[in-house]
Amino acid sequence: MIKCVIVDDEPLGIKVIENHINKVEGFSVVDTFENAVEASDFLRDNKVDILFLDINMPQLSGMEMLKILESPPFVVITTAHQEYAIDSFEFNVIDYLVKPVSFARFMKTVNKIHKLFVPNPPSEVGKSGIGLEKNSEIIFLKVDKKIIKIFLSDILHIESLKDYVRVFTAQGSYITHMNLNKITEILPSDNFARIHRSYTIALDKIKAIDGNAIEIGNKSIPIGRNYLKETKQKILKRGIYKPD
Repeated sequence: MIKCVIVDDEPLGIKVIENHINKVEGFSVVDTFENAVEASDFLRDNKVDILFLDINMPQLSGMEMLKILESPPFVVITTAHQEYAIDSFEFNVIDYLVKPVSFARFMKTVNKIHKLFVPNPPSEVGKSGIGLEKNSEIIFLKVDKKIIKIFLSDILHIESLKDYVRVFTAQGSYITHMNLNKITEILPSDNFARIHRSYTIALDKIKAIDGNAIEIGNKSIPIGRNYLKETKQKILKRGIYKPD
C-alpha cells in the first residue's frame, strides 16, 4: 500500500485529489492538511510515500515547506499556477499537476509512482531526477539541466551530500538532487548496499576489505557500525569475503 498525504489550503483541492486516490488500488490517504505547518509536524514523525502538495498557501508555502523538511517523501505538486514548474525541479518532485486535475491526467502520475515502487520498472525519468531502465541495467540521473544515462555496471559507489548525492563511476562523478536512502532503495539490492550513513557501494566493485573499511577504485570507504553485520553478510553471500 502506497501511503499518501495531501496538503492544500482549499478543501475542494483536497477533495479532488482524495477522490482520485480512492479510485486507485494500492493507494491510501493517510491524512490531509489545510495548513503546511501542521503537515510539516506530521511528516517529521510519520513515514509516508507520496506528498501531494499545493504551492500557494498562507503562513508557509509548499516550496518553503519542502525547504524545511529534512527528508521529504516523493512529492507531487498540485497547483493552479504553471510558473513554478521549473522551481519545483529543485526538489524531489515526481510530477507537476495543474488544477483542475482530471482523473486521466492523475493516472499518468500514478504510473510514474508505480515505476518508483514496483521492482524493475520500465524506463521513464520523472521530475524526481531519477529513472531506472527495464531489467535494472541503466539509470538516468538529472544533472543540472541534463538527463544523464549511466550503466549500473559502471557505478563504483555513491556518496551522500545531504539533499544531494554524488554518483561515482568509472567515467567520472555526477551530482543529482536525491537523498542516499531513496536512490539506494531504487537500485537493485543484489549488488548495491548501504554500508554507512554517507555511502552506498557496488558490491562487485570491491577491490579489498581492510578491517572495517572497503576499497573501491582508489578510495577507502568505512563501514558504519550500524551497517557492519548486514554488510559482511551481503559480501559473504557473494563469495567476496571469507571470515577467519
